[in-house]
Amino acid sequence: MVNEQLKNVDDKGKLNLPDDMPDWQKHVVRGEKRHRDAQSALGKAKDQLRTSEATNKVLNDKQLVLPANLGLSQDEITEINGLATSDPEQYRLRMNAAETNARTKAQEELDSGVTKSIEEANTSHITQNRVTVLQNFRDANPELVITDDVLVNDVPPRFMNDLTSGKYANYGEYLEAVKGYLEKGVVIPAGNEGDKHNLNHVSGASTPGKLAGDKQKLTDLSKVSL
Repeated sequence: MVNEQLKNVDDKGKLNLPDDMPDWQKHVVRGEKRHRDAQSALGKAKDQLRTSEATNKVLNDKQLVLPANLGLSQDEITEINGLATSDPEQYRLRMNAAETNARTKAQEELDSGVTKSIEEANTSHITQNRVTVLQNFRDANPELVITDDVLVNDVPPRFMNDLTSGKYANYGEYLEAVKGYLEKGVVIPAGNEGDKHNLNHVSGASTPGKLAGDKQKLTDLSKVSL
């Protein structure tokens, strides 16, 4: 109920709750929105800090340094040096152009290093965060088996596409959506811990799994698109 109502916001982010909704439900929804807004603000602040740290790391390790020969070949250097006496003005123009080109290339390489560092920091953060969120989700839903194979082979790609596009605010919402999908087709027979069961899908396919209580390994998110 809460997740559905949280989608009812105007273009300014203000909730539009039904007039006939009980006050206690409105209180719950508004409280959850405040919590998510606070988490979102905190997440943005951490993102900015992580970006700054990644940028500073590169800038501290690699400064903008021009090569001694400005990237010129030996023939070009000989040609330009010859202009120093024969045509000083042309010499100055050629040297300025060479320095500008060398500076531009060095800046591009530095920017590329910063971008790569930021991407690596973000990827590492996302991976670590998803491992934690997934384990917490498993602990909260012991009756639901979610493994790498389930996420990759049993859940339609549209769920991950929606996460990537931003339809889901976070990985937790994605897992809730996956849970809703799987629960429509999951059949867990009664039996002792360790009994086998099938994940029956909407398409009619099935994948062997294990009952709650089976020890699950942390998912290897390298198999799942980030």
